[in-house]
Amino acid sequence: MFPLVPLFALIAIFGGGATLLWYEQLSKEQKQEADRLAAQYAKQIYSKAVNELSREQANHVARLTRQHFAK
Repeated sequence: MFPLVPLFALIAIFGGGATLLWYEQLSKEQKQEADRLAAQYAKQIYSKAVNELSREQANHVARLTRQHFAK
């Protein structure tokens, strides 16, 4: 059986790195909007602050935030 934990760890590392690169390319105003949206998504979906999310929840919130800017 293929070890899943190392695979999940690699996905998390690359996903987090991609999110950071995306975020750093935003303007100051867009960063503020992304931060506001992430906090809003975290509160709406999980009833938590961003810093209280699990890794999986944080990845989901980051994905939703990136999708918002892709529109």
